[in-house]
Amino acid sequence: MAEKTYQNTTKTIYRIFLILCCSIGLYIKTGLYIGQIKWYTLLYYTNWSNFFVLLLFLFLVIFPECNDAKKLLHMKGGITMMIVLTAVIYHFLLKKEGFFIDALTTIEGFGSFLLHYAVPFITVLDWLIWDRKGVFSTKAPLFWTIVPYIYFIFMIWIASKGSFIPNQNTRYPYDFIAVDLLGWERVLTNVIALSACYIAVGYFYVWLDGCLGKSHKPKRVKRYKKI
Repeated sequence: MAEKTYQNTTKTIYRIFLILCCSIGLYIKTGLYIGQIKWYTLLYYTNWSNFFVLLLFLFLVIFPECNDAKKLLHMKGGITMMIVLTAVIYHFLLKKEGFFIDALTTIEGFGSFLLHYAVPFITVLDWLIWDRKGVFSTKAPLFWTIVPYIYFIFMIWIASKGSFIPNQNTRYPYDFIAVDLLGWERVLTNVIALSACYIAVGYFYVWLDGCLGKSHKPKRVKRYKKI
């Protein structure tokens, strides 16, 4: 009983730390730290995914009895995939020069580090350490693409209204979905390629989760009848 209480306390402290990292990152990157919100930052997928993480873990801390609910674990799997996509796109597509520790010397750099590296890593580690394994359905990776597709459609609609992102030569937050720069054919090719990778990683995630679930199941001891 004491061991279980210790584990629950450790999990809660760990998740509060994640909430703090996420909150501080969003506080910096939305401009609140200078006293006024930069509304255009709400168009970034980074902030969308981190906001989902923030809400999810606030809920898990407030209602710990729901931690093992199957539907919630499916939702958590989708949000985990969202934040992993944030890290991958930022590191490999947006920040092509790679990560440098010098970035942490500025408050904006620190905010980027929290949202693009720290929060994704801590979220994945949370799944690895705490979550009940082997609950994902085989269709889960397909459902997990819904929010990224909603985001893409929303960006197309925003751009059609003439909205823009400051200091960029496009009305889109990211160049690889900028129809006004690349044209529809190139953008759709990019979206299809990202979707294929996203779904493939999703199925790997489901497979790994299932393998971990099997390894944690207690082995049945065969009983033989006495003759």
